[in-house]
Amino acid sequence: MANTTDKSMMYRLMKKRGANAIDDLTTGLVNNMNYSDHSVEYPHGEVEAGQGVNPEWFYPVYKGTNGFSELNAIIQYVSQESLWEDIGEMMMGIAMVEMKHLDKLGDLIINLGGNITNQKYETTFVEYGKSTEDAVRLGVKAEKETIAEYDRIIDKIKPLPQNETTEFCLTLLAKLIADEEFHVHLFENWLKENVK
Repeated sequence: MANTTDKSMMYRLMKKRGANAIDDLTTGLVNNMNYSDHSVEYPHGEVEAGQGVNPEWFYPVYKGTNGFSELNAIIQYVSQESLWEDIGEMMMGIAMVEMKHLDKLGDLIINLGGNITNQKYETTFVEYGKSTEDAVRLGVKAEKETIAEYDRIIDKIKPLPQNETTEFCLTLLAKLIADEEFHVHLFENWLKENVK
């Protein structure tokens, strides 16, 4: 039987690993769905403010007033799920992955010393489409724009001195890009199979 010190240390480790059981559950759920790239994982570790990475670089992809933010994607895909039954499952599955992205970016921005509540948001830039084909094509466009924005952030981080924060950010961006590329693949396959 473990002594009290061993139990205390084990409890602290388990508490740190499972500090947010819902976060752990949703990460597991999203990783086991067919709407994310399973070969690339979310990073582990911590980030610190003042290590060169500007939290404001992530604002446009978090909930920027543009056509490609993660919040835009969630609203777009959830709405499209309701509008078109034949793409509903795909859109909701991808929306759930985008929710995880939004969650991870929010945590990152706060840990870098940023503020996720000071950005104004409106749905003006959310496009829904007029048909399933149109909706899927809009998804391809939005995902590619998101990837391009992530690449711009990577270009800002790469020249910085390497530290745990920069490595964490680059690893997170690699995961987000892998998922977005997977979404493009899903959308393009749907178009090949359903549009003559």
